[in-house]
Amino acid sequence: MTDKKRPTQQQQNQLWQDAYALAGKIGPRGTGTAQEAAAAAYVASRLQAMGLQVEIHTFPAIPSQNTFAFAINILALTAIILYPVGGAIARWLATLLALVAAPLLWQTIRSSDNALRFLLPKVISQNVIARVSPRDEVHSEAVLLAHLDTNRCRKVWASGTVKYLEPLTFLTLALLAVLGLIYLAGALMGGPAWTWWASLPLAGYVVGSLITLWLDDGTPFSPGAHDNAASVAVSLAAAAELAICPLEHTQVWLAFTGAEETDHAGLKTLLKKHNDVLRGATFLDLEGVGSGELVYLIEQGLCAHYRPDPELVLIAAQVSQEHLDLQVKPGEMTMEDETGTLRRRGYKALCIAGMDPETRSLPHWHRADDTVDTLSIEVMGRAAAFVTAFLRTVDKEARREKMVM
Repeated sequence: MTDKKRPTQQQQNQLWQDAYALAGKIGPRGTGTAQEAAAAAYVASRLQAMGLQVEIHTFPAIPSQNTFAFAINILALTAIILYPVGGAIARWLATLLALVAAPLLWQTIRSSDNALRFLLPKVISQNVIARVSPRDEVHSEAVLLAHLDTNRCRKVWASGTVKYLEPLTFLTLALLAVLGLIYLAGALMGGPAWTWWASLPLAGYVVGSLITLWLDDGTPFSPGAHDNAASVAVSLAAAAELAICPLEHTQVWLAFTGAEETDHAGLKTLLKKHNDVLRGATFLDLEGVGSGELVYLIEQGLCAHYRPDPELVLIAAQVSQEHLDLQVKPGEMTMEDETGTLRRRGYKALCIAGMDPETRSLPHWHRADDTVDTLSIEVMGRAAAFVTAFLRTVDKEARREKMVM
C-alpha cells in the first residue's frame, strides 16, 4: 500500500468487509456487551488468519461515560439533603461532600477516572493485541490503536451539539464549586439558614443533571461505523500489509481496545501489562477515519486540552507533504480519546481522525445514523495508506537514531 499509495481493489473490498462485519452484522457494541465481545472475536480471527499470534486481555470497566458524572451529582445531592439536618457534624460532612464534587469532576475530565471508581458498577471488557516483528533487530516499538466499543446516541456528546460541550462542562464545574464554597462559609459561620436556601437553585441544577444523565443512558448504542469500525478496518489493513512486508527495526503492536468510550480501561490495562516495553513507544490512535477530512490532531480534549508529541507531529507533517494525494492535514477537535490518557501519562502519542468539516467533530459522532452506508472506502483507503507510510517513516527515524548512537 505504501509504494502504490492507494489500496488495490482487493484491499478496498477487505476494508469494506471488515467495517461491515463490525457495524453492519454485529452492530452496536456497547462497552461490556456481548456485541463488543463479538467484535473482539472477529478481530482476533482476522489477525490469526494473517499468521499473527493474538493476546486477549480481559478487565473490569465502567459501563457508561455518564457513570462518573452521575455519581458526582449524587454526592452533591447528598450534601444538599444532609446540610440542613442539624448539628455541626452534619454540616461539616455535607460541606466535605460538596467541596470534593468539582475536583472529582475535573479528575474525571483529565483521566477518564476518579476516586469514586471502587464504588461504581463494573462490566467485563477485553482487548485484542497482536505484534508484527521487524525483519531485523528491534530498535523501537510502535502501537496502532483502534477501539472496539461504541457509545450511545448521546444528546450533547454528539456531532452537531459538540459546540455546547465545553460551556456546559465549565458551567457544571463552576456551580459545583460554588455549592462547596457556600456550605464552607455556612459551616464556618455556624450554619445560618440563608446558606442552605442559597443552595436550592444549585440543587435544581443537580437534579436536572441527574435526570438528563439518566435519560441519556437510556438511548440506544450507536452502530459505530465511523466510531470506530472504520478505524478498526484501517488498522487491520495496515496489519495485513505489515505481516507481508514488516518494518526493518520497529515492532508494531496492533492494539484493539475495549472500554474506550467509558474509562479507557483497555488502554490502561495494556500499559500496565507491558509498560516496560511500551514506555518509549510511538502510539498512533485512530478515530472515526471513515469519511470527512483526514487530520492529524494538533490539539484536542474537553476543557483540559492536550497536544500530541511534537516529534510525531513533525513526522505526520512530513508524511503528508510527501504524499499530498492522501490529503491529510493538521486539525483540532473537542474530543476526549485514548491519546489524552497517553499524553497525560507522558507517552508519545498522536491521533489520526476523520473530521466532519461542518461540525468539526467525528462524522456522525455518537448518532444513530453512524451506519456503514455513510462510510467512504476512498477515505478509509487514504487513511490506511497514510498509517503505513507514517509507520515506515517512524521506522526510518529509529534506524537513523540508532546509527547516530
